[in-house]
This record gives sequence, C-alpha cells and structure tokens, in this order.
Amino acid sequence: MLIDLLDAELPTRDFLIPGSNLPVRRARLDGMSSLVRFPPGWARPQRGHYLAGEEFVLLEGELSVSGITYAAGHHGWLPAGTLRYSGAAPGGALAFTAFAGEDTWVPSDLDEPDGPSLRTPLEGVVIPEGGLRLTPHSVLLDTPVSLGDPAEMITVPTWTWERSALIPEGRVLVRWTP
Repeated sequence: MLIDLLDAELPTRDFLIPGSNLPVRRARLDGMSSLVRFPPGWARPQRGHYLAGEEFVLLEGELSVSGITYAAGHHGWLPAGTLRYSGAAPGGALAFTAFAGEDTWVPSDLDEPDGPSLRTPLEGVVIPEGGLRLTPHSVLLDTPVSLGDPAEMITVPTWTWERSALIPEGRVLVRWTP
C-alpha cells in the first residue's frame, strides 16, 4: 500500500498531545507510526519526556521542539528520556511520527536522554556507502538493498509511505518496526 503523505485521506481523530494547548489530527499508518497535523498556534509548554524514543519527518510547516526548529524535509530523533521544555507549531505543521515503544508522557524537569538527539535534512545530507543510520530502527539509503522482512519506507522528496520488503529507487528512509 503506497500512501502520499501530503495528500493522505486516512481516517483521523482529534488527539490532545499531553501537556499541549490544542488537539492535533492523528491518523495511524502502521504499528506505532502516525501522520499528525498540528493546527496553527499549537504549543506544548509543559516540560517532560517520553518513555520511548520518537522519530519524525516534518512534511509541511515548521515545528519547534526544545529550541530546535525543524523545517519541511527534516528528520528528527529524540531518544527516550530527552527533556522537552517547549514545543510549538505557530503556523501549523504536518509530520510523520513513530515511537520506538509506548508513547507514554512523563511531566518532569530533570530528564536525561538515553542517546543523542538528531536533526537531519533528508534531501541534502550526504549518505555514506551502506546508508546513513539515523536511529536504532531507521536508515537513509540512496541505493536499493534487499530486505528480509517488510519495513516502513518514506520516499524522499515525493513523501510517499509504504510497507514493503522492496526498496524503491531514489532516496528512501527505511524504518523497521521495533
């Protein structure tokens, strides 16, 4: 199943992200993956962390997380325990999101990540031979490789999502479900 993430007509529901001011629209894709539409003016002033790492690709707009601004085409990885001291999408945003486990929010001021946070521009980053590992569960590839099991894939820059064991041509973010 191939889904155009920018024009996805998936069943959505309003969802209030813990600690935030406005509900977002969320559509589940597969397993722990979702498409999330942040409305203009969305903000999360509450400090805290998730018990699982979060991976996301910003597809439209801008999203600020703990003072780092992600623009369309940026990939973000926030390990479990990463302190989030602010979040905002003043003009709204659309993101593909995936957690490496249960997305349980814990309000806190004293959080410690279990690894480094990353922000990577997917379209322009140089990919070494064999791919660029972005998280414990994902890699960015420029050349197709064979997979033993199906994985989630986002094709850059067409922003299409699919679950397959066959990697399409071009730049692809491949994510294995934990």
